Amino acid sequence: MSTYYPSRGREFTYAVILFLCIVPLPCLTQNLQVETDFDKYLQQALQDTFSLDNRKRFLRIAHTTQKFPATDSVTYSRLSKIVVVSSHLNDSVLFHEFAKEALTLAKTLNNPEHLGDAHWNYGSFYERRKKYDSSYVHYNTAYKYFVAANNEYYAAKMLYNMGYIAGQTYDYTGAEILLFRSIKIFERYNKQLQLYRCYNKLGNHADDMEEFDKSLVYYKKASTFIPNLQNKEYYQLEHWNNMGVRLYKMELFTEAIPYFKKALAHKDLLKTKPALYAKLLDNLAFCQVSLRNYQNVLDPMRYALALRDSIGDNSGMVTSRLRFAYYYGKQGDTLTAIVQAKLGLKLAKENHFTPEVLHALEMLGGLDKNNAVSYLEQYLHLNKSLNARDRNLRNKFTAIQFETDKYIAENEKLFRQRLWISIAAITIIIFVLLIYWNARQRSRNKALLFEREQQQYNEDLFLMKLKQKTNLEKGKSEERLRISQELHDNIVSRLFTLRFRWLSVSLTGEAQMISLHRHFLELLEELEFDIRNLSYDLKKVVFFWEEKYLEILENILKEKKAIGGFDTYFECTNPGDWEQLSPLTKINLQRIFEEVLQNIAKHAQAKMVNVIMNRELGNLELSIRDNGKGMNLSKIRKGLGMKSLENRTEKLQGKIEVISSPGSGTTIKLQIPFKLNIE
Repeated sequence: MSTYYPSRGREFTYAVILFLCIVPLPCLTQNLQVETDFDKYLQQALQDTFSLDNRKRFLRIAHTTQKFPATDSVTYSRLSKIVVVSSHLNDSVLFHEFAKEALTLAKTLNNPEHLGDAHWNYGSFYERRKKYDSSYVHYNTAYKYFVAANNEYYAAKMLYNMGYIAGQTYDYTGAEILLFRSIKIFERYNKQLQLYRCYNKLGNHADDMEEFDKSLVYYKKASTFIPNLQNKEYYQLEHWNNMGVRLYKMELFTEAIPYFKKALAHKDLLKTKPALYAKLLDNLAFCQVSLRNYQNVLDPMRYALALRDSIGDNSGMVTSRLRFAYYYGKQGDTLTAIVQAKLGLKLAKENHFTPEVLHALEMLGGLDKNNAVSYLEQYLHLNKSLNARDRNLRNKFTAIQFETDKYIAENEKLFRQRLWISIAAITIIIFVLLIYWNARQRSRNKALLFEREQQQYNEDLFLMKLKQKTNLEKGKSEERLRISQELHDNIVSRLFTLRFRWLSVSLTGEAQMISLHRHFLELLEELEFDIRNLSYDLKKVVFFWEEKYLEILENILKEKKAIGGFDTYFECTNPGDWEQLSPLTKINLQRIFEEVLQNIAKHAQAKMVNVIMNRELGNLELSIRDNGKGMNLSKIRKGLGMKSLENRTEKLQGKIEVISSPGSGTTIKLQIPFKLNIE
C-alpha cells in the first residue's frame, strides 16, 4: 500500500517561466533531466512498499540530483520536500542532516519565506515527537519570518500550530487566543478548511475543560464550513464523531450512540480512512459498555485495535488497550483487565504519551488492589512532575509569545516610521516639483505676457497706421467732394449763366463772325458738360470708398464659398451704420467673420450659408447660419477658435451666442453696441 505524506498545506512554487528565461538551452535540458530524476526518486522514497532502508537510499539519490544550480529558490523548494519526507522515515539523524542544509541555504538566500519554511519543518518534526517546547520555538520563529515576508496566510498557520501545542500542554486559554488570532486571518482570506479546523480544535479544548455548552457552539460553527470543503463527506463523519465524544464525556451515552452509528454507516468511505474508522468503532463500543451492553462489542474493539496497529497509530493502540481493560473490568475479569492496562501503560511509556500513562496508572490502581499504593504513588509523582513541566512550558510559551508580540510591535513601529519618512520624502519631492513648476509657469507667463504686449503694440501700431491712412483717405474724399460740389454748384452754374446770357445777346455783323460766335458758345456748352461729368465722377469715387468694408466682407464670403462648396446669401439692411464703425471694430468684426466661415468650411458640411447684417435698436447684429451637421454643445470642448471669438467680442463689449444641435445646423449670433463702436 502506498503512502503519501502531505507537505502540511504548503504550495511549492517552482518559478518555471523565469527559470526557462534565464537558463541557456544546454543548462535547460540538464535541469529538465534533473527535475525528472528528482521527482522519480522522491516518489520512490514515499512508497511504503519498499523497505525503510531502500526509501532512505532513494531519498539520498533524489538529494544528489538537485545540486544544479547550487543556490537558488528552486533548489530550496526541492530540498524542503526532501526534509518533509525524511521527517516521516523515523531517522532523526537523516532529518537533521537535510533540515540543517535547508536552513543554511535559506540563510544564504536571505529569503524570509524560505527561513520560515525551514523552521516550519523543524516545528513539525518536534511536534510529532511530542517535544512541544522545541516545536513551539520553531513555529514561533517561522511565524516571525512569515510576518516579515508579509505572508499572512502562512503566519496564520503557524498561529494554529502554536495553538495546537498550547492545547496539548493544557494551556487552553493560550490556545484559544492563538486560534482566534489565526481565525481572523483565515476569515480575511476565506480559508474554509483552516476555519473548520480552528473551530473544531476549539471544540476539542472546550470538551477537555468540560465546557460542553461552549464546545457545542464551536462544533456547530465548524459544521457550517463542511459543505464548502473538498472532502466534505470525511469531515462530516469527523464532525459526528466529535459530537458523540462530547456527549459521552457528558455521560450521555445513549445520546452519543446515534452519532457513531450514523458515521459508521458510511463503510466505503471509512475503509479509506482507517484511523477514523477505528475511533468510531472504539467509541461506539465504549458507550455500549458504559451502558452495560456487552453484546457484540468485543469484535469491533478488536477490529479497531487491528486497524490502529496496521497504520502504526500508537496513541490509538494505547486507547484500545485501556478500553479493553475497562471492558474486562466491567465484566469482572480483573486479571485480563490488568493485563490489558499494563500493555497500554507499557506502550504509553515507550511513546512518551504522558496523559495516557496517567490514565493507565489510575486504572491499574483501581484494578490491582495488591499494588494499588505503588500505582497511585507513581500516578501522583508523574502527575506532579507533569504539572510542573506543563507549567514551565506554559510560562515559556507565554514568554515567547510576549517576545513575539514585542517583536511585531517593534516591526510595526519601524514600519510606521518608514511610512512617515516615505510620506515626508514624497511630500518634499512634490513640494519641490510644485516650486519648480510654479517658477517655470511664471517664466512662461512672463514670456506670454511679453509676447501679448508685443502683439498689442504691433496691433496698436497697425491700427494707428490704418487710422492715419483712413483719415488721409477720408480727407482726400472730403476734398474730392468739396471740389465736386464747388465745380457743380459754382463753376458749372456760372458757366451756365454766362452761356445763357450770352445766347440772349443779339449780335449783328459779318456772317463769319456770327458763325465764330456760335462756335465758341458750343465750346462753352461742351466745357460745361465736361465739368458736370467730372463733378459726378468725383462723387462716385467717394461713394465707392464708403461701400468698401461691406465689399471686403462679401469677398471673404466668396472665398469661403469656393473652399467649402456651399451656396451663400448675403443681406445688409443698413450698410451706412456698418461703415461708420471704427477701424478697430471693423478689424475685429472681420476676424470674427473669417473665423466663423472658416469653421463652417472645415467642419459643418453645409450646403447653404446665410449672412444677415442689420441694426436692432441701439445694437448691430450679425447672424451667420448654416444647414450643416451641427454639434452637441455639451460635449464640445472650447478650442482656440472659440476662445478667440469670445475675446474679440469682449473687446467690442458685445455678446456672442452659438445655437446648434446634431443634424440641425449651427447659428452664430453676434451683437455689439452701435454707439460705442463708431468713429
